[in-house]
Amino acid sequence: MPSLPPQPLRVSTGMLPERDRMAAFREEFARQVLNMDVVDYSGGNPRIDITYLKLGPVAVGGTVTTPSEFIRDPRHFTDGADDFQLLLAHRPSRVHAAGRDLLLPSGSAVLLDYARLYRAGPVDDGEANNIAVPPALLKTLVAHPEDRAGREIRPGPALRLLDGYLASLLALDEAPPAELAELIGLHLIDLVAAVIGPTYDAREVIAERGLKAARQRAVLAEIARRFHDPGLDVDSVAGRIGLSRRVVQRLLEETGKSFTEHLTERRLERARAMLADPECSHLKVIEIALAAGFGDVSHFNRMFRRRFGESPSGMRAARPA
Repeated sequence: MPSLPPQPLRVSTGMLPERDRMAAFREEFARQVLNMDVVDYSGGNPRIDITYLKLGPVAVGGTVTTPSEFIRDPRHFTDGADDFQLLLAHRPSRVHAAGRDLLLPSGSAVLLDYARLYRAGPVDDGEANNIAVPPALLKTLVAHPEDRAGREIRPGPALRLLDGYLASLLALDEAPPAELAELIGLHLIDLVAAVIGPTYDAREVIAERGLKAARQRAVLAEIARRFHDPGLDVDSVAGRIGLSRRVVQRLLEETGKSFTEHLTERRLERARAMLADPECSHLKVIEIALAAGFGDVSHFNRMFRRRFGESPSGMRAARPA
């Protein structure tokens, strides 16, 4: 696992002088930080954007790149790293690992072993998320994970949950506090184990810990994404994520708020932001209510006053010119 700062690290070849771009990226980042090599297949116009974030015992990353290949071979093994890396391909990718050659379709994944040679890169322009986990922790949940290296992992509920979780983490501007980062890291290890196949005894632990956290996060993300839809309800969120209505309700109960409370809070915050935005000053209050997802302006006015202590019109009138 590379040594990373606590804050998200974002590196791009676009930051480097054009003439020496790939050589500098290879030497200063790929070899020095990742301790691997990278080969450019773009035809002389490379673009590689990488985001890394350390979360307790794990490191997560996201890569967007023109055609290229990342290589870890015996030259790099002197660092002693023996972590496992789960690579989640968003575009078709070629992988050589554990003596196997794979053509990964979009949405699939593969487990890579830092202590063994591997080569991985997109077929064309590529995008992928990945997570590096310590073997000691993974082996408490998965028997002989090294035997799973180099095998295609097809899309499934656990893989989709993990990928969504990684995407939300890589979009953060600041790293979570240390204690929360440690907890998130353990949840991520649970999800990696769920993806590649946990032991029988570990299944209950994973379901209660990592899978529950990821499902809860997925429900909240779906509410945040679709709150402006006046028809959004528990059933549509549950169907979108692939959970039952009751499971969604239980997950939200553990946050201390019901589905309706989460949904209303999102809509009210959106309406307040629009009322305070000069660029929305041409909109009527009813138009703002509808844009925020409320279907009844009288209900909107009541909820707004209850939440913020004044009417929507009063808040708009108090806005500085």
